[in-house]
Amino acid sequence: MPEEVKTIVKIPLEEIEESVRSKHVLPKVLADVHIEESFLVLTFVDEPTTENEVAEPDLQETGKRKRRSRKKRNRMKTRGWDVVARITNSKGQKCTIYKPFVDALSNPKLTSQEQKKLVEGILRSNRNRPSEASVQYFLENTLEYLTSIGITQR
Repeated sequence: MPEEVKTIVKIPLEEIEESVRSKHVLPKVLADVHIEESFLVLTFVDEPTTENEVAEPDLQETGKRKRRSRKKRNRMKTRGWDVVARITNSKGQKCTIYKPFVDALSNPKLTSQEQKKLVEGILRSNRNRPSEASVQYFLENTLEYLTSIGITQR
């Protein structure tokens, strides 16, 4: 049986904190320490200014710190769709207008329900699971674009 030699190195967290502080100007309180992929992440915060702060559980009390899950961004897959225009809509948002929506909604005889179903179908055809808000977003922006170029009336 082959022998295996292991070398274990323990570095106190205070030494790492001190080293990082000597190189950078950081807030006074070390709030969180965790490992992300192959990185040691130190989170520094300024001292709390209000007394109504929620106390974090002590590492010694719980033994383990609860990890926060990352928020998933709501993005629609638009790969393969040609961009017709980039506009700023009536709400001040910068929007991209895609060709499949322009082609589908340029028929002025469609009812609002038919338009909504078309937009939802286009989004689903690209493996999206659109929420009601997403369908409204693409529908309203495309209709706004079509109105601005004089193709349809709202």
